[in-house]
Parts: sequence; structure tokens; C-alpha cells
Amino acid sequence: PKRAFGDLITASGITDEMLDSLIALKDFEGIEGLPPLSDIEDLRYEKNTKKSTRAEMERLKQEEAAKARVKQVDDKGRAYGTGRRKCSIARVWVQPGDGKFMVNDKEFDVYFPMLDHRATLLRPFSETKTLGLWDVLCTVKGGGVS
Repeated sequence: PKRAFGDLITASGITDEMLDSLIALKDFEGIEGLPPLSDIEDLRYEKNTKKSTRAEMERLKQEEAAKARVKQVDDKGRAYGTGRRKCSIARVWVQPGDGKFMVNDKEFDVYFPMLDHRATLLRPFSETKTLGLWDVLCTVKGGGVS
């Protein structure tokens, strides 16, 4: 190749200090009481492999959990969810539609007169680029408007 060895080392991110310590470790090869460099490298490899194995196991576990969460819709094609906090309860039905948003049989802009509350309500739809694609029907009890 036309590239010099020094260029390859620079491109790999290995510093001069790293090279010096590797050379020093190589010089210690065969000294009684110190493990061979190959053993140290093997330990490091095993440690990295364990981390990647653990990460792989966690990823598989999350994929299985995602598969278990199957979309459930009723006979009208609506997904349903319930939220609770303290004494408040919210029931929500979401279905494909043209973006109607009803809260306790009122349009959301009537139920939420403050613009901040409306923006908070619509943010998940705008973030996921689904604003206007879903009809939402909510019934809420307890708590305030916010």
C-alpha cells in the first residue's frame, strides 16, 4: 500500500503512549510472576465478550417483550388505554381518522382553553408525524384541566 505504517497508526487512534506501554509489556514477557501478554489479552477479550453477550441477552429480552405487546383493538378498530394517578382516571380510545380530539364529549380546544395544554396534548402526534391521522376520544374524572 501507499500509506506508511505511521499513517495507519494515526488513523487508528493509537497514541504514542499506548504504543510505548505495549512495547514495555512485550519486554516483560517471560518475567516470573507476571502473566504472559497473551493471557492479559485473552482476559480483556473475555471481558468484552461478556459485555456484548449481556447486551445481546438484554436486547433479546426487550424484543420478546415487544412481541408480547400485541396491538389489541376492539370490533370498531379502536385501541384502548387507561391512565390513573391519585384519584384521577383517564380512559382513551384511539382509532384511525381525521384528527378529531374529544375530551368528555367536548372538542379539545374547548376543554383545554390554554394553548400550553393543547400543545402538550398534541406533541406526541407532531413528534411522530401522525398529527391528523388519528381520532382520539377521552373520558377523564378527577384532577384539574392541566
